[in-house]
Amino acid sequence: MIYITRREHFSSSHILSNPALSAEENQDMFGKCNSFHGHNYYMEVTLAGEPEPKSGYVMDLKILKTIINDSVLKAVDHSFLNDLEIFKGIIPTTENMVMVFWNILEKEIKLPNARLFSIKLFETEKNFVEYKGE
Repeated sequence: MIYITRREHFSSSHILSNPALSAEENQDMFGKCNSFHGHNYYMEVTLAGEPEPKSGYVMDLKILKTIINDSVLKAVDHSFLNDLEIFKGIIPTTENMVMVFWNILEKEIKLPNARLFSIKLFETEKNFVEYKGE
């Protein structure tokens, strides 16, 4: 099994707030993240598979780049996440974001020799979430 990864960057803003909670409960739960703020995110999309004999690629990383850009980044880069349809009814935490991205990308990456293995979403240099579709 070979693992290939494409790393991309985007900048987005959001507010962490649960509409089922009071303003005070949201402040207690989310702290300063309950206010408008943004992040410079890095996303790593990893595929697992076997190289295709004709090309030697698991997947051409230029094609993976295009899929990520067209399916995810065009929507989220320089956007206010709370206003996006893909996050309707979802608190745009890094955990929820990575699951939404997984659901989008899993539909777009259809290869006979490989599958989506994981997505890592870095919110800061020190904080990231990894999801493997479990």
